[in-house]
Amino acid sequence: MTVSSPILAKRTRSSTSQTPMTATGTKNKSTTMRRKQQDLSKESIAMNKLGRIKLSDEQQRLRDRILEFSRKNLGSFNDDKKPAIFVIEGDAGTGKSVILNSLFNEIQRLSVSSLDNEDVLVGTNNYLIVNHPEMLKLYHRICHQFSYIKKSSLERPTTLVNTLQKTNSMADIIIIDEAHLLSTAKDAWKRFYGENHLSDLIKLGKVLVVVYDDKQALRMGSYWDENAKDDGASLKWFYDQFLSDKKEWYNLKQQFRVAAPEDVLDWIDKISIQGIIPEYPKSCLLKEEEGKRQYDSLNFDFKIWEDCGEMYEALRVKNEEMGQCRMLSTYDFPYRLDGKDYFVTCGDNFKVRWDRYAPREQLPWSERETFDEVGSVYTIQGFDLNYAGVILGKSVSYDKANNCIKLLPEFYDDHAGFTKKKNIKNADSVKQKIIMNSINVLLTRGVKGLYVYAYDPELRRILLESKAHNHLDS
Repeated sequence: MTVSSPILAKRTRSSTSQTPMTATGTKNKSTTMRRKQQDLSKESIAMNKLGRIKLSDEQQRLRDRILEFSRKNLGSFNDDKKPAIFVIEGDAGTGKSVILNSLFNEIQRLSVSSLDNEDVLVGTNNYLIVNHPEMLKLYHRICHQFSYIKKSSLERPTTLVNTLQKTNSMADIIIIDEAHLLSTAKDAWKRFYGENHLSDLIKLGKVLVVVYDDKQALRMGSYWDENAKDDGASLKWFYDQFLSDKKEWYNLKQQFRVAAPEDVLDWIDKISIQGIIPEYPKSCLLKEEEGKRQYDSLNFDFKIWEDCGEMYEALRVKNEEMGQCRMLSTYDFPYRLDGKDYFVTCGDNFKVRWDRYAPREQLPWSERETFDEVGSVYTIQGFDLNYAGVILGKSVSYDKANNCIKLLPEFYDDHAGFTKKKNIKNADSVKQKIIMNSINVLLTRGVKGLYVYAYDPELRRILLESKAHNHLDS
């Protein structure tokens, strides 16, 4: 499972054997380096989606607006020494990272090759940071296509904070992708000794551009919540500290990832944000037309499954057709970074291992030969799939008395995510929110289809019954 953790995976015997460097050893090292370079240059679906997709009209206008905001506030910083912030808030799949990638590309191009010497962007020292190792690898691969983007301008937040503090220097523009993953507490294991990443970054940058969705906060050590006063951190609190003419907040609404009808998106929101049992999407009900089964669903394939093994095999067929179809699960089955394989087991005919820790891999997990693995929220956050087969695990149960989702945090096995920090006052409610956030992330990965299996028999029954009820009503 791709988890940021201070615990290192157990080394295999081959990785710990110490062999004298010989001509053969040198040759093997050269071969490894050559393969790594080939991996870096290899096209990937995620690279194309992030780096080559055409911006919508709204996204293009927003990018231009941020450029103008950055120019204005870089120019005024020399006079007032006050930083500025531009926040882009949006749900999963609204194209936030696509805008940031295009914005950073343009800023870096103008910083070295603008034809206008009066442009304040000329010669600026800018960074794009993300606290997500898989996303950072993707950005590193994209930067190889552009001579004006240096790898050193793409960093993890702790690295940038420590570097700027050590050199007593400031950045001009800091672009923060997935800001909901910024640390909200000290983390000595990862060499972050401050109290909050954003608090430090505000002191080290003249202009900050922040992408944010508090429904994707997954750990107590990086817990952002706009509705909790005593737990973690609030971006709006930081935003309010800026001068009125030094800040802007923009909300993205349009869904670009999940090409589903409105009632499917509503189903996802109700179960993963509100925690209520939603009606089965009527647009996805199978209808008999001239003896043929057809989907009236804008080509989006949605289904609740009674049998997890059958769901997996149906997903296998889809994967053979189009690729990038994967099983995902809530963090409700044991997993440790000790070099061993751990398995997700549901019923009598589904036992598939969790994804293996592979920090040296360059391609995203969904683009490697990983169909025979189950991905976690850490593996898939920030990435797309064609089809997602989602297991709602042991921590996601059913409250019959109130006809709603009942969460059981004692079954959620992400111990690192639940490690309590001193700025978490209501640990039990935060655990509930983290589980709900993880469900939301998993359910919003599939572009063309979403299959769902509930481990809890009662929850599975009620979700399947909602389909039968809607069949009768239609």
